[in-house]
Amino acid sequence: MKRPLTTDFAAPSPSQAPQAEPEQPPAPTWREVAPIMSALIIILEAIETGPKAGPAMRAYRSAMRRQGAAASALGGQEAMNAVLHQVREIDPIRAEQRQALVREAWTGLPGWRP
Repeated sequence: MKRPLTTDFAAPSPSQAPQAEPEQPPAPTWREVAPIMSALIIILEAIETGPKAGPAMRAYRSAMRRQGAAASALGGQEAMNAVLHQVREIDPIRAEQRQALVREAWTGLPGWRP
């Protein structure tokens, strides 16, 4: 390759700049999703022992949405699925009911596909 005779200090044009592929965020680790998962477990246990309708349930759903938004910000759908997987492993007997509550609360969040 022949070296150019002049030196140009200007930035290369977009057509000359190397195009890097957008990087996928690394998969979230257990330590990163543990606080989100533990908050969800606490909320789900409160739902199971408390009233199933009214203002309390709206507050629980809102709290679950905030945890879902935190998981989405952490690693998108992959982090959200990791949280759900851990919730399922905590109590396999109540896993289906808990996942249904979380999925309902997370409907419409960015990055969430049930």
